[in-house]
Order: sequence, then C-alpha cells, then structure tokens
Amino acid sequence: MDNVYIEITDACNLRCSFCPSSDCKYEAGSGTSQGTQVTDACAPNTRGPREFMASALFEKCIAGAQEIGAKNVFFHVLGEPTLHPGFAHYLKKLEQTPLKLTLTTNGTTIARTAHHVLNSPAVRQVNFSTHAYAELPPNDAREHLENVLDFCRIALAARPDMYINLRLWNIGDMTAGDWNSYAISRINETFGTQVAPGNFCSRHKSFPVTGRLYIHEDSRFEWPGTGTPEKKGTCHALETHAAILHDGRVVACCLDYSGQITLGNIADQSLAEILGSCAARNIREGFEKHELRHPFCQKCSFCKRFKHP
Repeated sequence: MDNVYIEITDACNLRCSFCPSSDCKYEAGSGTSQGTQVTDACAPNTRGPREFMASALFEKCIAGAQEIGAKNVFFHVLGEPTLHPGFAHYLKKLEQTPLKLTLTTNGTTIARTAHHVLNSPAVRQVNFSTHAYAELPPNDAREHLENVLDFCRIALAARPDMYINLRLWNIGDMTAGDWNSYAISRINETFGTQVAPGNFCSRHKSFPVTGRLYIHEDSRFEWPGTGTPEKKGTCHALETHAAILHDGRVVACCLDYSGQITLGNIADQSLAEILGSCAARNIREGFEKHELRHPFCQKCSFCKRFKHP
C-alpha cells in the first residue's frame, strides 16, 4: 500500500454544496488547540463541532504509514488542512520521514500559508479545488483564484519539482460553463498558454499548462450513500490506500468520511494490525472476487469506474 490519507481536520471555511459537511462552517478564531473541538455554524442534529487532529495522533499516523511501507500521505478526506493550527508543524514532522505529501486545499488561505508549502521538501503535490469558487460571490471567487495563480507563478520558479493541479469540474458542460470558462481564461492569460480542455473522459483528466502545472478536470463528485445498492464490483481501497480520520479511526478508503467502515483506531492499535484485521481482509477478498461485501461499498458510485467481469 503506497498511500495513506490523513484527515488532520474536518474543519472548513467554505460551505460547498458537493461536500457532505456543507451544513457546517468553521469560524476562524473559534478554536486553536490541537486535538480540541472548534465551534462552527452547524444547525442542530448535524455532524457536530469540527475537530483538529492532536499532534500525538498525527505522529502515530505517519509512523504507521512508514511501518506499512507507504510512500505518500495525503492531507485529505474532509476539511481544509491549512486551517489546522499545527499545519506548519506537521510539515516539519513529515520532513523527518521519507514520506511525501499531496496537499488538497481549497486555496483560500494560500496567501498566508504559501511560504510553509513552498519551503517544505516534503510537499510533492498540491491540488487546488478551484471548482469550489463557482459557488462564491464573483469578487471573492476571482480574488481566491488570483491568489492561487500567484502561488503557481512562484512555485514554477522556486519549486519546479512540485506538481500542481488546478481542479475544475464538468469542463465542456453547459451547466458549469461560466466559472470554468473564466478560470481557464485567467490561467491562459497568466501563463501565456492556450490550453483548451473539454469533452470529459475518465481516462484523460489532466491537461498540462506549463512545467508541472496542470488543469485537472473531472465530473461532479458524488459521495457514497445514494442510489440502488449493487453487490458486484471492485475497488482499489485497502490495496493502494486507506484513510485515517481526524479522531484516529482507520477506514477503508478516502470516501468514508463518516467512518462507515471503521476498521480500528490508530490510538489503540498499529496501522499494520488494523489493516491486517479480519474485517479488512474480508473486504479486500471481496474486491478480489468482484464482490462488494460492505453496504457502504454497495452504494458507492465510484466502484463503477473500475471494470469487472
């Protein structure tokens, strides 16, 4: 297993319609202690306060990732990782290991966090969810995009080894046209390019802009849990990756934000022990036999992307 997703926080400063925690919004300044809850704008009976992963738990995560031979960690499941008060500290922790980081961020904080990202040799790739700006007031959306493009310009000069993906959804689709057209126009103007992505194909998503900067297109994402259950299918979960939520729960994949397939807790067991458990082995065996054995997997549309007999 090469990849481990680590959700260092489920707090976020946006309310995107495509996010399952879109009914909750992190309020800056409402909490700063690692491992503590933060106040948010959740309505009653929603997921509750946002939380930050404690430093001791994070150390167990990266120790576990190394133990199983992983090469990469991803700060991603839910939440905006740069909001974590220990974000820069966690980058330093990674620098003491051979692990490389892929950071997925909405980019709204990049003006103040850029120096941490650019100066950390642990950061291999940054994914900017620029499709999130389509739901913001136009002036805010454009300001955030300009900050991201400023980061890209600096990174191309200072960190030519770093991969950067500017993510957009439904490129070429009339329903997503206005924001995507504007974003692509500004990208081309900024870098003197003529990139014209479109005609979405699941096998061709990335379009090079310059250096290691790419526009990455995809269809609108759907979280598991809806639709008619299907028992036939397969997945790369527990083969190529697993995920650790902010409270230490180890889950089978990066889509299981609510811990439907909780295999154990890294606070109590090593990652190797958890991934070697009977529950984990049963799910893996099912994927090998093209059987979706867990109800969560049976309602996951992502499984449909993988071919099976």
